[in-house]
Amino acid sequence: MQLDVDGVALLRAIAQTPGAFPDIREEAAKVARALVIRQLKARTFPLAGIRQIYDILGHAAFTLVIDGLTETEARALVSRFDPRHPDGKTAPAHWLRRQIVALAGGAAPCAHGAPAKAPRSPPRAEAPVPRAIGSAAFGARWDGRDHDPPARKRKGGN
Repeated sequence: MQLDVDGVALLRAIAQTPGAFPDIREEAAKVARALVIRQLKARTFPLAGIRQIYDILGHAAFTLVIDGLTETEARALVSRFDPRHPDGKTAPAHWLRRQIVALAGGAAPCAHGAPAKAPRSPPRAEAPVPRAIGSAAFGARWDGRDHDPPARKRKGGN
């Protein structure tokens, strides 16, 4: 039976003695950022948990982590933690990231109004796709006669 190591203990050791791991410093930062983002995106993670992570990391580090979110990820977090905000579905990415930092810093979610819905464009009518089987060429039948015009004779003897 294989024993497994405590990953949190390993990360703690790497963080406490970065001089012993100089070649993996950049990769450790990427892994740490990815782990924090993964925790933020967990479906069961409450707003209180985001505020706790904000308190642990501090404003500057938390903001840097949030700046690494894609627009889709930021929009999903805002719609989950502040579903009634009127700008949640249409705001640009920088506003979404600032809103996540504000919510984590202690700002209250928007309490009035219905959950914001994305504006829908009217469905456009699609042109019917032309099908070859239904065309006149495929519906033609041979009646046993040659309907091509007779070939013209060339000038010059042939």
